[in-house]
Amino acid sequence: MMLPKPTFERLKLYHRLLLDVEGEYVSSETIAKLLRIQPEQVRKDLSYLKTTGKPKVGYRVEELKKELDELFGIKRETAVVIVGAGRLGSALANYQGFAKYGIEIVAIFDNDPEKIGQFVSDLVVLPLKDLKRVVKRFNAEIGVICVPKESAQEVANLLVACGIKGIWNFAPIELEVPEDVLVVNEDITQSLLTLKHLLNRRRNKS
Repeated sequence: MMLPKPTFERLKLYHRLLLDVEGEYVSSETIAKLLRIQPEQVRKDLSYLKTTGKPKVGYRVEELKKELDELFGIKRETAVVIVGAGRLGSALANYQGFAKYGIEIVAIFDNDPEKIGQFVSDLVVLPLKDLKRVVKRFNAEIGVICVPKESAQEVANLLVACGIKGIWNFAPIELEVPEDVLVVNEDITQSLLTLKHLLNRRRNKS
């Protein structure tokens, strides 16, 4: 199913919200109020799904959540490796919230001899020479890049060579990868610039 990107992004918000909803049904009005959007937008987004709501009652929570689970592949366990055991990589490895989305961090790697052998959460930092073996052993599909931009392309090449098909890139650089490899860039600096811009616009209006 091909979804418009804005709809896809909102569906992720709906799914997160449903994790905390109590009761058998939830209405589009309730979802809209909690997310500060229009009920018409919620109904339009959910019209892409098979789940239908009942007039004056709403959507069955478990049914809606199950379909969104399937859409995002949450019930399918996905093994993930992290390259870069600095502060960011370590923070991601320590984050416990991935488990409820079917994501398991199976290993973390670094080329710094002082970090190799140290524990991050319950994982031992491994040398990059072990990457291919670990990816194959766990059938890992996603690689997370948490290294400086100068090293990011080299790491991406290594991940691709090891069979990784999805890269979550935190380095501020556009990676060159084969067409069958997916890349999601997470540029923290750009997000902060967006926030600063919006704050500046607000100040200028006041």
